[in-house]
Amino acid sequence: MTNHIQEQKKKEMNKTIKMITFDLDDTLWHTAPVIKKAQAKIKQHILDEFQKFYPETLDEEFMESLVLVREENPEIHHNLTELRRLSFEKMLDKYGYDTNLSHRLIEKFLHFRHEVTLYPDVEECLHFLQGKYKVASLTNGNANVMRLEIGKYFDIHLSSEEVGVKKPDRMMFHQVSRSLEIPHQRILHVGDNPVDDVQGAVDAGLQAIWINRSQNPWPLDSTDPHEIRDLSELIEFLS
Repeated sequence: MTNHIQEQKKKEMNKTIKMITFDLDDTLWHTAPVIKKAQAKIKQHILDEFQKFYPETLDEEFMESLVLVREENPEIHHNLTELRRLSFEKMLDKYGYDTNLSHRLIEKFLHFRHEVTLYPDVEECLHFLQGKYKVASLTNGNANVMRLEIGKYFDIHLSSEEVGVKKPDRMMFHQVSRSLEIPHQRILHVGDNPVDDVQGAVDAGLQAIWINRSQNPWPLDSTDPHEIRDLSELIEFLS
């Protein structure tokens, strides 16, 4: 009986969906190795271009400058790109370099940061959605899906940098609804973070699916959401 009720709810849910929104980091790719590699590459670039920096102290300076910038600029905590640029600026200033070069450094870092490896189920799912639903990305990070080859599957990209707040703030979800003029209740958000993605979307009036690639237990007191292990299960859910 329970399975029958769940199946009926799923059918009703599917009828209403007009847009799928995706989180990016740890939803479409594994983020930790991407950031680790990007940081290693930008550090090497700094050592190659700016001779006053020392490899023995660069890691510590890298971390200290970022921590200080975050403490000094709480009003832009949602803008990871600008925080990172300001940290480069602080490092350059320490050694007497032109701080305007921080703009070049952040562009180089963003190039490295977009060297992602998609999970193997991603492109098949996006291809399945094409033409059936509007598709959007909704991220707190500084990856822009439109810089990637899979950007061709997306109608819009929204980041916390653009909106001015981070998920789970409702404004992030309201903005994507307004951008494509689709009511909140007809949008399905897919993401890995229980608070930022799932609870945030539900509180904003969207439907939500938890993508739980690591098979973790649901950590919140709220009712368990619909859960998938990969995006092939999203195809099954929508079919």
